[in-house]
Amino acid sequence: MTLNLSDRMKKILASIAAGILGNLLSYLSSLLTPMHPQVTFDFSHLATFLIAIAFGPFYGLIAGTIGSIYPYFHYAVFGIYGPVFGLAIIFGKAMTGFICGFLRNRMPVFLAVNLSFIPESLYTLGFLQLMTSCLPAGSLNAVIISGIITEGWVEVIIFSFLIDTVMRRRIIETAVLMLEIFIIMFLVHKEFIDTLLVLLLITLITLILFELIKPFIRKNPGSE
Repeated sequence: MTLNLSDRMKKILASIAAGILGNLLSYLSSLLTPMHPQVTFDFSHLATFLIAIAFGPFYGLIAGTIGSIYPYFHYAVFGIYGPVFGLAIIFGKAMTGFICGFLRNRMPVFLAVNLSFIPESLYTLGFLQLMTSCLPAGSLNAVIISGIITEGWVEVIIFSFLIDTVMRRRIIETAVLMLEIFIIMFLVHKEFIDTLLVLLLITLITLILFELIKPFIRKNPGSE
């Protein structure tokens, strides 16, 4: 029996799948940077941005919300923020997905991705400043806050290059760029074998994300 799904339903399902893969990316990328329990790479937004740029704000919000589940448990439930205050993580990622989708047809992809992260970055900074007065002294300081914000921007700038090349259908250039980034990360990390395996898994998941949106790239995306 063949299911005839509408274009909207296909996009919703793709957004949900991307959000789930975003959680896997978040988990795997956190293994690459065990600098501090609260300061690790979090690649979940790669899925958020891809869906937001390809489909629009509503779908970006879905991907951002679902993709924030692992970060919420890692940084909040099992981290220092707690399950209540930590809900701010989900809101911030969903907000970025929505804003990125809203900006996608109004400017180049590279700018849309970077500008969409500014509200979440400021929101996160304000949230972290608030948490310093709620948490035990020393558990969250200026160095940790700076690391969280810096790490976030490093990821977003990398993602903006990757997604821009994908949306231009320059898949070969994207693959080469990903390979160069991962080789650099591999060279600077001490746990060579573990790092290589993690990077291979991240690459595989990223390619699956690209496949999810590829049928829609040929279409001229309209606002929804």
